[in-house]
Amino acid sequence: MYHVISVLIHVELVVYSIKNNIKGLVNMENRKEQIVNIAIDFIEKYGFDSFSYKDLSQAVGITKATLHHHFPRKEDLGVAVCEKLKVEAKAIKSKIDKIGTAQEKIKYIFENLLSCAKAGDICPISSLQAEYNVIPDSMKAMVADLSEGEIDYLSEILEQGLEEGTFQFKGNPRSMALMILTSYKGAIQYSRVIDDNTIDTVMEQIYNQIMK
Repeated sequence: MYHVISVLIHVELVVYSIKNNIKGLVNMENRKEQIVNIAIDFIEKYGFDSFSYKDLSQAVGITKATLHHHFPRKEDLGVAVCEKLKVEAKAIKSKIDKIGTAQEKIKYIFENLLSCAKAGDICPISSLQAEYNVIPDSMKAMVADLSEGEIDYLSEILEQGLEEGTFQFKGNPRSMALMILTSYKGAIQYSRVIDDNTIDTVMEQIYNQIMK
């Protein structure tokens, strides 16, 4: 009898331990996600090379030792950031794909770009592109892949607009996509220095150039 009770108690303790370990793993994953999200926010505002682990640990509310436990090197954190950006880009693409016409898609994209610009943030991909020469090699291929993804997807939408007869522009869709992205990213930099409607003017000009 006592043996049975002992076994039952042991089983309950094992189950309790497993539950706590699972909870701990979930909390650990949540903490890692929180670190990555705040790192992305820092990249948008200051750039990848401009914040330290001390800055990040204070923002997250953890010790530097805990931060190093999750991401031993800043390079490891940078890779995790790029992986998160890839997942987010895929989710955004899936959302835009559900929008009907190319004209509606472009309008949606432009509205979101303007909203981001007026918040005073540079998109994290743009920020990482600006620091391409100083980021670790393990991040460079990932940033290049994210950059190609931007160009390719915008090219697809522009191609759709030509087929639908709502867009009209000189050159091929990829060339126009490059013009749009580089103009927007450049306008963001100017709008940080010149406090006027630079970004609105540039986006309006782009819209007028591609619409039939």
